[in-house]
Amino acid sequence: MPWFNICVDIEASNLKQYCKDNSLSFFHAYLYLTQVAIDKNLPFRYRIVGDEVRVYDKISVSCAVLADDETMRFCDMPYGNNFPQFSALAAKAEQAAKESSFIAGNFVGEQMKQDVVHMSVLPWVSFTSFSNARNTSEVDSVPKIVYGRAKKTDNGLLMPLSVEVHHGVMDGLHVGRFIDTVEQLFTQPALSLSIVGNGAGSNIACAQ
Repeated sequence: MPWFNICVDIEASNLKQYCKDNSLSFFHAYLYLTQVAIDKNLPFRYRIVGDEVRVYDKISVSCAVLADDETMRFCDMPYGNNFPQFSALAAKAEQAAKESSFIAGNFVGEQMKQDVVHMSVLPWVSFTSFSNARNTSEVDSVPKIVYGRAKKTDNGLLMPLSVEVHHGVMDGLHVGRFIDTVEQLFTQPALSLSIVGNGAGSNIACAQ
């Protein structure tokens, strides 16, 4: 299948410090800012479904979370119009997912939701490359976004970001614009985390 992957390091010092100063969840903050970046980059809302290409107005985050028994759960975090709303809904969804029973059928055999982006976090690994496990027998154009463990360097706090996308709906140009948006949002977190709205009113440019 025509997928390609790009891995970069995102400078996260400003976002981490902003969350610390304002007692915010760093995890929820970067998930929300990723949602904002998707809102601002149209190709990340394209999906190939059957013989047609669809575009979705709102894309929510579907993130794998680790339960107390160290097995994974899928956690669909509802779309948030602003960060306080997103964080509150995400906390409830995360807790419900962790408390649910592990069912193998949740991972295979069900019709894939299209108005989501698949996300994972590897807080144990600061990676330089990444490859997602996928069922290649199924048509799948949902972007796969993975964050890794942030590490302190002379250049700040660098957080690995893997973006894997279907080449039928976007090119490297579009992934580059998406990454640029994420970097700007991480650098200026107050513009999207402290206002009412989904960040569209900030001065971060919309790249399509």
